[in-house]
Amino acid sequence: MASFLRRAAQAGGIAGILMGIAWGGVNVAPVLAQESYLLAQAAPAGPMSRQEVAERLNLVPVFAIVSQDGTPVVANVDREGRTIQVASFWLDQAQAQQVLQQVKTSNPEVAGQARVVPLSLGYAYEKSEEERAKNGDLLFEVVPRSSDVEAAKQVLQQTGQDVPPEAIGVPLFYGRSGEGLLTIEQDGYEVVPFFFDRNDLRGALDRAAAQNPDVVQQTQIEVTSLAIVVERMLAPDAQADVQKIAFIPSRSSLEYIQSLARPANP
Repeated sequence: MASFLRRAAQAGGIAGILMGIAWGGVNVAPVLAQESYLLAQAAPAGPMSRQEVAERLNLVPVFAIVSQDGTPVVANVDREGRTIQVASFWLDQAQAQQVLQQVKTSNPEVAGQARVVPLSLGYAYEKSEEERAKNGDLLFEVVPRSSDVEAAKQVLQQTGQDVPPEAIGVPLFYGRSGEGLLTIEQDGYEVVPFFFDRNDLRGALDRAAAQNPDVVQQTQIEVTSLAIVVERMLAPDAQADVQKIAFIPSRSSLEYIQSLARPANP
C-alpha cells in the first residue's frame, strides 16, 4: 500500500510503455467536485477499513493515462536490479499531459489513442489494491505536484522536522497548535483536515482569523505524507481521532474538475 501512495519513479523510465492492466476499462471521472468537500460521519472508534479509507479519498481527483478502451498505460521501470511495471496517477493534470506527450513521442504506436482522464483517488486506491494482490511486480503510485513537494521542503526547514524530504512522498499539510491538531467544524461534526495544497490551508487559517485572530498566530503549518496518514487510519491500534480525518484536495484540481462538468459554449 505504501508503494501506491509514495511518489512515482521519475519519468525517465517511460521508454518502455505498454498496455496491460485488465481493469475492464476505467470509469472516466468518478470524481465528485463540490464546494463542501469535508467528510465527517459518526463512526466507532478504532481502525478504519480500506473501503472506508477509499471513501475518504474519493473527493481527491487524480489523473491517469489510459488507452482507447480505458486500460491504464504502465511503464517498465528498473528498480533494484529488476524490471517492474508502474502505473502512475498524477495529482497535477498538466503534468500528466506532459508525460503523455513524452509517451506519444517515444511510443507513437502504443500511445496514439492514449488520453488523460480524471479519476477519484479512492477509486484508484481500491483498484490498485486488487491488481497488486494478483501481480507483485505491478506497482501503482501517486505523483505529487512539484509545487507541493517544494512547499513540503520549505515547511520541513521552517519547522525543523527531522524528516528527509524524499521520504515525504505525497505531502499533506496540517495545522498544529499547543492544543493539538487543527480541527474544523463541518455540518455539526469536528474534522481534522489534511490539505494537499499548503496555500489552501493558509487560506483556511486566514478565514478563521477573521473571527479569531489568535488562530493564525498560534497555529503552525506542518507536513506529513499521505502514506503515513492512511497507514495510521488502517493501523490495528488506531485511535478514535482517525475517524475525524478529512482529505482536502487542492482547490485548483476541484476547479478543473468542475470546468469539465460545465456545458460547452454554443
